[in-house]
Amino acid sequence: MPDPEVDITFDEDNRIRVMPKEKFKQTEQLESECQAFSEKIQGFSGTVDMLVEVLDGEANKIEQEKMRAIGQRNRAEMEAEARRRKEQTMKAAITEKQAELERLVFQLGTLERAEREQQALIDKLSNNET
Repeated sequence: MPDPEVDITFDEDNRIRVMPKEKFKQTEQLESECQAFSEKIQGFSGTVDMLVEVLDGEANKIEQEKMRAIGQRNRAEMEAEARRRKEQTMKAAITEKQAELERLVFQLGTLERAEREQQALIDKLSNNET
């Protein structure tokens, strides 16, 4: 028994159609709109992929610059630390040299006094022999 809601028709190419002509045209229009939408989505996807590639490249450049900046900062900090250590070493050397100078000055004074005493003794002994 045929279904009263089903409408069997022939289109302009003499093909059998089960749905009404108007609905068939709407379906074809919907299909073409879907294809156009699908093409736009594919184009958008390509654009997004290209944008992601560009952003990844920029992110890599930023990361490289960040690492370079960190390296330079570390180098500057190490340079400051090296200068501080060198300054401490030089101050220690100066202190050591000053202590040695004081010791030598004291030794010189002692030797000069001993020389004067010996010279006085020599002079005294020379005066007694004459």
